[in-house]
Amino acid sequence: MASYNKIILIGHLGDDPAVRDFEGRKVANFSIAVNAYTKPGEEPKTDWFRVSFWGNNAEVVEKYLRKGNQVYVEGRLSTRTYTDNTGQTRFSLDVQGQNLTMLGSRNDSGGEGGSYQNQGGGQQQPATQPQNEKREASDTTFNADEPDDLPF
Repeated sequence: MASYNKIILIGHLGDDPAVRDFEGRKVANFSIAVNAYTKPGEEPKTDWFRVSFWGNNAEVVEKYLRKGNQVYVEGRLSTRTYTDNTGQTRFSLDVQGQNLTMLGSRNDSGGEGGSYQNQGGGQQQPATQPQNEKREASDTTFNADEPDDLPF
């Protein structure tokens, strides 16, 4: 039987991403806050997810993302086992990011807005975004005295 490991998150960055070099590759780590609304009028429940991006994805994160930016992240869940300062064995569930889309406007916390998709081989290509072109209003105005083609 086949299996599939994928998670999709939409949330806000809790802090600026931490980017470092690891064995010759960049890695960007950050946390995303995702709100779950239960009933109208109730406070939302906030879940936090740790996300990591590697390589060219990490460079995009470093360049464009800041605390408070809203992002859409696709990735896979991975588990980690580590020993804390008291000697206890702990388990952690992390998201290994694969695709990233920056949501919101350019003015939202300094974000650039846009999408970056992993094109295989670690290459990162910006997704095409239509330019915000100003459309002129047409000169057609409604005149109630003109006959129309409607049968009723």
